[in-house]
This record gives sequence, structure tokens and C-alpha cells, in this order.
Amino acid sequence: MYVAVKLDKEKCIGCKMCIFVCPEANVIAFLPESKKIMVNDARCKGCGLCVVACPKDALTLDNN
Repeated sequence: MYVAVKLDKEKCIGCKMCIFVCPEANVIAFLPESKKIMVNDARCKGCGLCVVACPKDALTLDNN
């Protein structure tokens, strides 16, 4: 089963907590122009640390 993180862009406040806790390099990126994040689904291991760290519940684990 493949598990990846999905982002609700409406809820994201750009706090970057998800980036700080992610153990994988280049999975989550901050986009300064929109002040939101972007998730690279292909690199995500589905650990869920970012989901727990998000104060606005903008991230969820998704079974594909």
C-alpha cells in the first residue's frame, strides 16, 4: 500500500512546521510567492510526522 501526504491549501498558513519535522530531504518545499507549502508525493515515505506537526490540520495521510 502506498501512503502519501495530501495538502489542503486552504488550511495551510505557511508556518513550515512540516518542513522542520520531515526526515526526508526535498519532500516539502515552501513557496514564498504563495506563502504555502508544496508536497512532493513521489518522495514522501508516509511517516506522518508532518501531519502531527501541522497546527491547522492542513496535511493528511492518503492511501493511494
